[in-house]
Amino acid sequence: MGIVWLSFVLIFLLAPKDITEYTVIDIAFHRTEYRLIGKTAYNFNNVSDIAKIPKKIDGWTGIDFRYPERVYKILDADIILSRAYSKDGKVIWLDIINSDKRKSFHDPRVCYGARWNIINESVIAIELRNSSITFNKVYANELDLTNKKDPNIKLLVFYWFMFRGGEGVTMVRLSSPVSVSFEETSKYLKNFTRDLLSLVYKEIKKPKSLAEVLVDKYKSFGYVIIASTFLPSVLLISMGLRFRS
Repeated sequence: MGIVWLSFVLIFLLAPKDITEYTVIDIAFHRTEYRLIGKTAYNFNNVSDIAKIPKKIDGWTGIDFRYPERVYKILDADIILSRAYSKDGKVIWLDIINSDKRKSFHDPRVCYGARWNIINESVIAIELRNSSITFNKVYANELDLTNKKDPNIKLLVFYWFMFRGGEGVTMVRLSSPVSVSFEETSKYLKNFTRDLLSLVYKEIKKPKSLAEVLVDKYKSFGYVIIASTFLPSVLLISMGLRFRS
């Protein structure tokens, strides 16, 4: 019991004071080697907040749109924001889907599989422009698609997921029709995604632990508070050792 209490105290004192505000960024629902921890400038569990994402990004102009109603019935998601950005005759579709229901997130590979052939699937790293963020790149899934009826119709898709403790899951998807080549489309889609990510993710300063907060707030008395939290574990462990002997 003393060791359990000691473990609890250490976790409590060393945990960042605002740990619930952190967002997990990953390429899948399960944990992968590409997982990152960050903070978002927008609350992706609030449709009004994510609607504040700028409609003008580095020369791209966005307009909100809606899919046919049947799409929303199938997804049954809490929040869906769809926006089309255009620039110099090019278009990028941004979809942000947030839900606490797993069924709202159909595997994009399966969804596209009905009408599209996946000719390439990979994980890409998109470097951020904001060097003050603790990580310098975000990983996303890339799908290179060709239409099953007309192989000349091609589509490039990037997508990734975000999670925040006790709240819904968010999938961010960016897609663009391929007019020249996948390489050319990937270039401007990556540049746009880089600008978007630099707006979405904000600076994380080295988080203070709860122990540091106590010392900052109460000075010397903070050390007394910290020491007192260890007292029950010390007493329990001492009693256990004495009982064993």
